[in-house]
Amino acid sequence: MLTQKKSLQWTWLILIALYILSAPFEGYLVIPGFHGHSLVSLLQRLLLIPLPVITLYTIIQYKDYRSIWPLGIITAWLIWVLMTFLVFSPHTYYYLYYTWEQIAGFLLILSFWYLARFPTFSRLTTISSLLIYYVVTLIVSFWEIRTAHHLGHSSEGGLHPQPIPTAFFYGPNHLGAALALMFPFVLFLFLLKPSARSIVLSVIISLGGLYVLYKTGSRGGELALFMEFFGLVIILPRRYKPYALISLGVLMAVFVAGLWYVTHLPAQDKLPFALEKFRHLAHLFHPTFHKVTPTQGPGSLQIRLALLESGYHALLHHPWGLGPRGAERYYLYYVHHKSPYNTYGVIDAHNMWLEIAIDFGWLGIGLYIIFYSMLLRGLYRLRQHPDPVLRYLSWAGFISLIGFLIGSVSPSSVMIGFNIMWIVYGMAIMAMYQGTLSQNTSRLSFQKRLP
Repeated sequence: MLTQKKSLQWTWLILIALYILSAPFEGYLVIPGFHGHSLVSLLQRLLLIPLPVITLYTIIQYKDYRSIWPLGIITAWLIWVLMTFLVFSPHTYYYLYYTWEQIAGFLLILSFWYLARFPTFSRLTTISSLLIYYVVTLIVSFWEIRTAHHLGHSSEGGLHPQPIPTAFFYGPNHLGAALALMFPFVLFLFLLKPSARSIVLSVIISLGGLYVLYKTGSRGGELALFMEFFGLVIILPRRYKPYALISLGVLMAVFVAGLWYVTHLPAQDKLPFALEKFRHLAHLFHPTFHKVTPTQGPGSLQIRLALLESGYHALLHHPWGLGPRGAERYYLYYVHHKSPYNTYGVIDAHNMWLEIAIDFGWLGIGLYIIFYSMLLRGLYRLRQHPDPVLRYLSWAGFISLIGFLIGSVSPSSVMIGFNIMWIVYGMAIMAMYQGTLSQNTSRLSFQKRLP
């Protein structure tokens, strides 16, 4: 009986671990004979009912209340998402799929929370998942840069494919935001086992990610990296802060000098795609707006400000939200109807925070901000934890989430097919959970922790 119970537990843990390992590759790893369903899609359906039920049973039966507050807040957020879908959204597949993606992200968070009860197994699974995804992304990206071919459906493909990497995403902005999210976890790998070799290895693979990020031309990803330097200054122990501030100052000086140089080149000079996108960063600091004509379209900043103004108008008139994909429906409606809030034909919010606010109203964005803030606070409190793995997750997770404040406004949307975001959320909850374990509890063997 005991052997059967352990076998069942192992099967369950491996199933959850497989979901975490495969989640970043959503849309790929298609299983033949299952009508185009991928491994991720099948695992989501397998876990849909059992995982929430087992999580709730674990909390009630074993009075396991660790990390219960962020888990409760994101649960309340998901319930509100489902309610807005039922009340405000058309009940078609297009909107159901968007809602399903939020459920899938929630399942990832539950997976991390449950695995956190088994420290050794969970750490091996989660860190391996991130590293495998990062390395495979670099390999695919280098191949795209070299050949101008693309792995899947890409905005840079078509009749005249461009050597701009998109990896497992549709557009380069998504890849840039994903690389910025993963960058701190790769850079600080040496914290797990400090040595000269581990430091060199961390730096080398981090530079590979920076190169791919540069080739994407993702300004959101680049700005996210700058935000991460501010996060680094906040999270580092006091004795290292002066060095971090000096490094930040040097980086800012190089950034300003580089931006000044490319913006003062003759306008007719044709720059590489990535440098041309970098030159456009100057518009953030010295915005210029012009009248849109048939021969001259609006700039990126002009479009984003229009989306923000129109989105704020939507939120004022629909404080409870418009339901999943409500932002798209709102923007699309006024593309075909007269409105003072012209978004120049763009119907994606290009801003996670704005999208959540329009879709799910003040309550939805409020719950999401509380959840995000709890993760930042929980990770910050672990910054000096004696366990090197928790310290690593604290530093990398905190810095990553600080950068994502900006990185999340770069892609058209991160609410669909961007599981790396939910994985970082899950790793934060896992770290917070394990940070509350006593030293004696953390030393228990894997078998003794089986419920």
